[in-house]
This record gives sequence, structure tokens and C-alpha cells, in this order.
Amino acid sequence: MNIRCIVRSILVALASATCLSPTCACGAGGGNAKTDCQWYRHDALARELSQLTEREVAKFTASDLIDIRPVVVPRHENVVGPNDYFMWPIATKVNDTLVVLYARSPCHWGKDKSKRDGNAGIRMVVTSSDGGKTWTEPVDVLRAGRWTNSPFKGFGGGLGVREGVAYLAINQGVYRSRDKGRSWELVSASPSFEGVPGRLWAPGMRLTFDTEHGMTIWTTAGYASVRKEIGDYGNRLCAVYSRDEGRTWRYQEQALPEGIGLSEVTPVQFDGKIAFLLRNGLKEVRYAQAYSKTGWFPFRFGVSNIGPVEVVDTPDIAYNPATRRLEAAVSHRKGGGPGPKGPMKVNLYSIATSEMAAGRTHWRFEGTLIRYRAAFGTSDGFNPVGSVIDRQAGRQYIYVWGGNCTGRAAIFQVSRSLDTPAVRDYLVKFYETEGPPCPSAALLQIAPQAHDQR
Repeated sequence: MNIRCIVRSILVALASATCLSPTCACGAGGGNAKTDCQWYRHDALARELSQLTEREVAKFTASDLIDIRPVVVPRHENVVGPNDYFMWPIATKVNDTLVVLYARSPCHWGKDKSKRDGNAGIRMVVTSSDGGKTWTEPVDVLRAGRWTNSPFKGFGGGLGVREGVAYLAINQGVYRSRDKGRSWELVSASPSFEGVPGRLWAPGMRLTFDTEHGMTIWTTAGYASVRKEIGDYGNRLCAVYSRDEGRTWRYQEQALPEGIGLSEVTPVQFDGKIAFLLRNGLKEVRYAQAYSKTGWFPFRFGVSNIGPVEVVDTPDIAYNPATRRLEAAVSHRKGGGPGPKGPMKVNLYSIATSEMAAGRTHWRFEGTLIRYRAAFGTSDGFNPVGSVIDRQAGRQYIYVWGGNCTGRAAIFQVSRSLDTPAVRDYLVKFYETEGPPCPSAALLQIAPQAHDQR
């Protein structure tokens, strides 16, 4: 047995001893009691859709720096019509409550798209007041009504919080919740969009708020009906903003430099500034970025060193108060980039705020947060946008989906410590032990259980 197998066997033994105990620990962090990971043993449907190998689960069971758990799984009580593919999670936090918006559909792509009905779309919300251990039943936001004059035509949605009130923006309207996401209302049934272009992409992943502009939805415009090259994507960064709680909306935009084409956009607002890490085109491109020291136009754009990626996904960006750096969870759906090779994965990157402000575009690799068991096309998922930074708990909550492309999919929460150097060291050491399968490489004893047949 070679040295890598010996090291991995030690990790295996530690992980197995933890995970097979009655009080299994998947990791919570911040000095809190460790949390339960029995779902992987006992929930056959969540285990199947998670796309995690037993070896990958060991990463989440051997340390309290990182944790994973299901949020909402397509069991019959959560499925309406043919829409058993849950994807595109976006999150925010209202006081002590996590709020997750997600889409339901018959599939991500393929022939089952013809089954889409009036119940499909990005519209469902679940909440948790215990850090993601338990979740409420899904709520359909569209039951509160919808606009008839929306300028948004793309795919996506956004969340934000102001003064303890949650706001949610999708193509069909902007909604408000005064009870931490349990119920929703349209902020205005018939808003005015005078001066706003009639064909914008969907609302971006986070809403922002400031005293001068009120509530702002970030998006893009100038995209083609069929998008294959960068030039087919949005050629402007756009702000649609309201100073009167959504009754009237105003508009401002900035043209993009050549080589950047947008669809979904994810801003992060910090210390009066705004930064973006941007989904840029579709294939064989690098992620783009934008920065404004004033929190408004004009923005300074650049193309980052992250990539080239074969199939672009929508990235997250967050400000980490512990490291005082901008940190990004970024999909590599074809398994490229730094870290372990092969199956699709999400990497963590960071850049100093001063570096981005100076127009520099070099992001530092911090580790591979999650890796699925197969390549994109067999496995499916991610879209790690709209994460939540919980300063009090010392955690970041990142939401992804996992599934079988045209089968079913579920939403998962990846929680990690804000101590990024410690997370980086742990992740690098874990993947350094990889190698050919060892005779003792079985990490978990899976409890026999029939699959949910829905």
C-alpha cells in the first residue's frame, strides 16, 4: 500500500468513525455543536441527487470547517405537475432566518422541456431559522399576483433585505415579505416603467439598496434571441431602480467593453462600494468583473484570470469580513481549472478589495469546495449564486443544486467557515491524498432503503 493510500485510509477511518456514530458530525464550525450527516446514509433520494461520491462525503465529515446538507428534495409533497427538477437557488438572510428562492421545472434541458406548464419557473421559497438544519414547506411567490407590464424577459431572480423586510425580484414582479419569507405580497401591482427599455434580461441575483437610488435591480440588455458567442450576450450593465418602494422605476446603463457579454449578474455591496464577478458568454471564456468605489456608475470592467471554462455558469461573489477580501464560489462544469481534475466542481477564489479597485484581475485559488461524481452532462447542477455571509456564526452558506440532467434535481446547502486560510489548507490537503482506489476506501456504510419512486 503506497503512502497516499495510507494517508487516505487514516482519513477514511476518522470519517467513518464520525459518520457511523449515533451523533454523526458533518461539521458546523464556529465552536458550535457539530451537525447531523445521517441524511447521506438514510435518504436514498437526496444521496442519489447530491452527485457526491463516498470519497467526497468524507471531506464534509472529517472537519467542522465545511458541511453539506439537503434543503429541498423533489418528493411527492414538494412536486406540482411534472416539475420535479429543483434548481437555481438564490439566498439571503433576514435577522436569524435564511431565505432561499429556487426554480422548479421538468428538467434543465432536453425533450422534457416540452412538459413545462404554468407551475414551472423560479418562484418557490423555503426558509430556515436554525442555520439550515430544518426547512419550511415551499411557498409559491406567484400566488401573490404578478405584473402585466414587466420589462424582464430572461431567466433569474434576486433577493435583498432592507430594515428587516425581505424583497424578491423575478420577471413577474417585485415582492415583499414582512415575516421573514413565510408570506409575500407585490410591492406594486401596476408600476410605472416609463423610460425603462422593454426588453431586459431577468433581475440579477442580489438587490441593492442605498439612500439615493432606493432599491436597485441589476441586469443586462442587448442580447440576441439565440446566444452562442460573447457578442450574442448582453452588451450593457443596467440598473432599474425605484425610490418609492416599487411604484415607479428609473433606468441607467453602461456599455460593456469588447470581450464581455452578460446574462445573469451577481453584485455584492460592501462599505458603500459594489463589485461584480460576471458570467461572461457561454463557452471557452474567462469570468469578467466590475467594480465601483461609489456603489454606482461608472464601473471599471475587466476579464479575470478565472478560466477559460468550457461551459460558463453563474458565479457568486461575497465580501468576507474575516479576511476582508472578495471571495467567489465559481463553477467549473467540465472539471478544469486548479484543484482536482475530471468531474464538475465549484472552486473558491479570492481577491483583495484594493486589487480589484486598482483594476487588477488576478484571483487567488483557495480550494475546491465541492466536486460531483461525474462530468457535466451526466451530473448537473451548481449555480452557487446569492450566498449568505453570517458574521455571528462565522459561516458562509452557499446554495447549489444537484441532479441527473433531465431527471430530477434537489437543492443543497454548502456551509463553510469564514476562516478561509484554514479552509484552504484543509481542502488542499484532502485532495492531495487522492490516488487510485485503495482496498479500504469504502467511506460509509449505506443503510438499505428503497428509492422514492416519484
